[in-house]
Amino acid sequence: MSLPQDHRKAPLELWRAAGALLRTLFNLFGAPEELAARHTLTGPTYRLILNWLHCAEAMLRHLLFIEASAYPLGVASTAKRAHAQRQSREMSFDADKPEDWRISFRCFMERGRPARQHRRMPARTPTVHMRFHSAWPLAERFEALLRVHNDPAPFARRLARRLHAAPRIIAKFLNAPAQLAPRIGEEIFATLRVFCGQTKPVFDSS
Repeated sequence: MSLPQDHRKAPLELWRAAGALLRTLFNLFGAPEELAARHTLTGPTYRLILNWLHCAEAMLRHLLFIEASAYPLGVASTAKRAHAQRQSREMSFDADKPEDWRISFRCFMERGRPARQHRRMPARTPTVHMRFHSAWPLAERFEALLRVHNDPAPFARRLARRLHAAPRIIAKFLNAPAQLAPRIGEEIFATLRVFCGQTKPVFDSS
């Protein structure tokens, strides 16, 4: 996965690490449209994919935090949302057209939330049940990760507005699962945290 030739504030090595993490997701679970086409997942598979998505989302959140620091308060507060000028149109979900999916990037980790869209299926014995989960929400989250990686600027601008308005959310925003450091490498993770630490005063001078 190559990086577009655009300006990015975060070091290139960190963006390359994010690309490598997304390639791992591709290799393990397929592209977002392939994941969506599976329709349902067993509990263990669902949890495994969700765990990897949590790591990738945390990585991209840290990078967006650094990118958001490129937008001062005045610029961030006056920048208009592009979607506000678009005409609304009916959306449909086609598994093979991820570019048309209406998705959003998750800014915070869920804690203690029940899994979405599941159903119980009877197994061969009356006392054992197999639980299935919809693959589509995970596919949407994977697609959101790709969009952030490929074009972080609009996400960073929106984040800058939010952080300038409420710097108290920074600590929660930079939460990361324990598996992130070993999956991207302890050295890369340490570099990521250092740059985020240097970025905090841009939004929180207290």
